[in-house]
Formats: sequence, C-alpha cells, structure tokens
Amino acid sequence: MENKRNRKSDNLKKLPFELIKLITNDFSEELGRGAFGQVFKGVLEDGEEVAVKMLHFMPNISDQQFENEFEILKHLKHPNIVRLVGFCDEAKEELVEYNGKLIVCQRIHRALCLEYMPNGSLGKLLHGW
Repeated sequence: MENKRNRKSDNLKKLPFELIKLITNDFSEELGRGAFGQVFKGVLEDGEEVAVKMLHFMPNISDQQFENEFEILKHLKHPNIVRLVGFCDEAKEELVEYNGKLIVCQRIHRALCLEYMPNGSLGKLLHGW
C-alpha cells in the first residue's frame, strides 16, 4: 500500500473551520473515531479526497503542545505514512447557554486533513475493526 504521490508538505493548507464544514458536507460521512477525535471524509476544491480528523477539545493540551505535534506531523515523509494535507486551528466566538444565561465563549476547532486512503485504516485491514 505504498504511496507514490507527491510527498511535499510545501503546499500544506491552513483551512478555516467553515471550509472544513463545507468539504465534509457538514461532517456527513464518518470514517472512524478514536480517543482524540472523529474522522470524516472530505473533498477539497481541486477534487482531492481527504480524511478530516476533527480533534476533541482537550483542556490539558496547550496551544504549544498542539503546535509541536503539528510540526512533527508536517515534516514526516515516508511512503507508508499518510501525508498531512492541511489543518484547521481556529477559535470562533459562539453564543452558548450557561447556568440559564446566554454567554459568548470561544470554541477552539482543530482538525488535521490527511491523505485519504480508500482501503481504510491499518487497524481495519489488520484486525477487521
């Protein structure tokens, strides 16, 4: 299952959350889920299929920790590791109810857009998950 596509991360895209919603058709096709988030199928404007991993909010993960992990993923280049295509790291103001009152808060949306593998995850192939 070797990947022979261009493995450059030079064209890594920062994607706004609204675009993430658009390319995943409002998160309509779930590919899987895990401890850190859910994965949805998406299609970029150029027609490239991607797997969009929406990360759960984790208060114990700082912005710096996320950036460190992101930098590691960005530089990984191996034929057997899916390519990082883009990412979302955006805080949006939202109106939410808290203790019976409406308040404005900032919700952090983080996602990793990875190369889509039509055969599914390695776990599925190896273990039938």
